[in-house]
Amino acid sequence: MISVVIPLYNKAQSIEATLQSVFSQTYTDYEVIVVDDGSTDNSLQVAENLVRGLHISKCKLKIRIIKQQNAGVSAARNTGIREAKGKYVAFLDADDYWEPDFLAEMAKLIADYPGRSIYGLGCAQVQKGENVSRQGDYYRGISTWSYDTMAFTGSSACVDRDDAIAVGLFDTRMTHGEDLDMWWRLMLMHGGASDKRPYAYYIQDAENRAMHRIAPLEKHIPYYTEKYAEARAQNAEFRQFFDTEMIYRLYPYMFDRRYRKDAQRIAKLFDYSQLKWTMHFRMKYPYLYRIYQKLTGK
Repeated sequence: MISVVIPLYNKAQSIEATLQSVFSQTYTDYEVIVVDDGSTDNSLQVAENLVRGLHISKCKLKIRIIKQQNAGVSAARNTGIREAKGKYVAFLDADDYWEPDFLAEMAKLIADYPGRSIYGLGCAQVQKGENVSRQGDYYRGISTWSYDTMAFTGSSACVDRDDAIAVGLFDTRMTHGEDLDMWWRLMLMHGGASDKRPYAYYIQDAENRAMHRIAPLEKHIPYYTEKYAEARAQNAEFRQFFDTEMIYRLYPYMFDRRYRKDAQRIAKLFDYSQLKWTMHFRMKYPYLYRIYQKLTGK
């Protein structure tokens, strides 16, 4: 069985469509766990009314709604994982939605590549009702530390429940990059598999998106680079991938006086010997690099 965990916080306008996309799945061996993270609008009521209506119609779907005080999306997902009865846990944000075959394709991926800690299907980006994702070759197979084959998002990832608990669940200290932190720790455990064909849809212009806000550095994943010290030392491929990702995320903080010292400290942790020279230039001379970007158009 696959447990579907949906963290819910102030998504009254979208939660019904999100849930309906789950109830429309062709794969039927699943349960739904909605974790209301202290919503202040009528999100909880909308979800409860929908579930009540399904029960009245004698729906056999296994649906639970759990209420907790507001603690953030990571805490809500962690609650869902702990409460899950399935071996695998799939995540879906309360303003995104799935194709009817999402869980069926996920089950096939798990069957074809057993024993992995994390699985992912493609997630298309939707803006103003239109798919704005870049099209490309779709990869299906074992996930590697590359931008081309990683396919894990908060609405398209499915994890082994026991492995998720073993790596310590989502890090509640973070509000930005907390999902990546979880996926990467699972990848380091038993690896992953992905199918980049889109079966999930991420609504970019949805209300209350965390990515719409600039995070304090101590809430963002680069601040916790040192927690990966052992993995980076032992795995050169991961180190190159991780350092590149962190440099892109850390660079804007080099211009903010509130975070500059911490950003400079973190920048010294990266291994620039395996990266393009521009990555080191970017972090050592951020203002000059900005001029370089303007002159070269890069």
